[in-house]
Amino acid sequence: MTRSSKQSELDTLKQALVDIDGQSVDRLYGLEPVYEPNANNSALGEYLEFLCPYCSECIGTSVDLTGESHSYIEDCQVCCQPLEISLEIGQNGHLRSYSVQRAD
Repeated sequence: MTRSSKQSELDTLKQALVDIDGQSVDRLYGLEPVYEPNANNSALGEYLEFLCPYCSECIGTSVDLTGESHSYIEDCQVCCQPLEISLEIGQNGHLRSYSVQRAD
């Protein structure tokens, strides 16, 4: 290898260090990609507070906003009764509305 080709290779490596980004670091260390919010700034989740329809206590829970609109059952943290939590998630990944009702 000639001196000029070594210098050229060194310059290329130096430029690669200057231009490094998160994806380059991941490839360099063999890391898997981490969830990054997309351009529309959708949230991963949100914390909701509401009154339990059984015991009327104010309770809170974190809800997952990474999928589509859905419903699920969660127990009240105070009286342990089952609550049906329904989430309506918009196309942009933000919570449009929610409802909490007795699941019996």
